[in-house]
Amino acid sequence: MSELCPFFKDECHGNQCKMWKDEECLIVKFLRGFQSATTEEPEEGINLETGTPVRANPPVPKWLKTATAESIAKDILEFKDEQFPNGNDDNSFGFGMSSSITRLFWSKKGVQTYWLPPEIQCKIEQADMMVNIQIRKEEDDKRRQRLSTEKEELPSLVGQCADWARLNDLKKLTQGEVESFVQEKELDLLHETIRLLWIRVNLALKTGRA
Repeated sequence: MSELCPFFKDECHGNQCKMWKDEECLIVKFLRGFQSATTEEPEEGINLETGTPVRANPPVPKWLKTATAESIAKDILEFKDEQFPNGNDDNSFGFGMSSSITRLFWSKKGVQTYWLPPEIQCKIEQADMMVNIQIRKEEDDKRRQRLSTEKEELPSLVGQCADWARLNDLKKLTQGEVESFVQEKELDLLHETIRLLWIRVNLALKTGRA
C-alpha cells in the first residue's frame, strides 16, 4: 500500500517528486534534522499528520523558570521606579499605566509572554496583579497626602475666591465659576478640593465672614 504524502495530500511518488533525492524526501529529511536540533523548547514546524504549520513556542529564559511571582513583581516595581522616578505627567499611574509598565518590562527583557507554557503564564499574571495592587496602593497614599495638604491651604483659597466673586459682582458661585477661578489662578487642585472650596466660598459669601 502506497504511503500518503502529508504535504501534498497524495500518494508518495518517490523519485518522480521534485522533493525526492537520494532515495529520501527532502522535506522529511529537513524536518528530521530540524527536530534533532530542538533543545528544551518546542520550535515552529509542520504537523506531519495534517501538513499544517505549528506555531513556535518562544523560549523560556532560565531565570523566569525559577523566579517566583513575588520576585518578578519586585523586579517590575524596581523597573518602574528606575524608568519613571517621578511618575507620569499627572503624577498618577492608574490601572492602564500599570499594564503599560508590565508590557514595557517584558519587552525590555525580550520575553514574549504569549504562547508560553501555562504555568509560566500563570506566574506572570500573578506578578502583574501584584504590581497593579501595589501601584494602586502607592497612588492612593499619594492622593490622600495631597488632599490633606490642599485642605490645609483651603482657608486661604476660600478668602481669595470670595474676593474674586465680589470683584465679579457674584453673590453666589456655581461649581463651574469656582473652576474658572481655579483656572484663572493656575491652581492644580483635586476635584474633591474644588468641590469643598465651592461649598465653603458660598457659605462665606452668604454669611459675610470672608
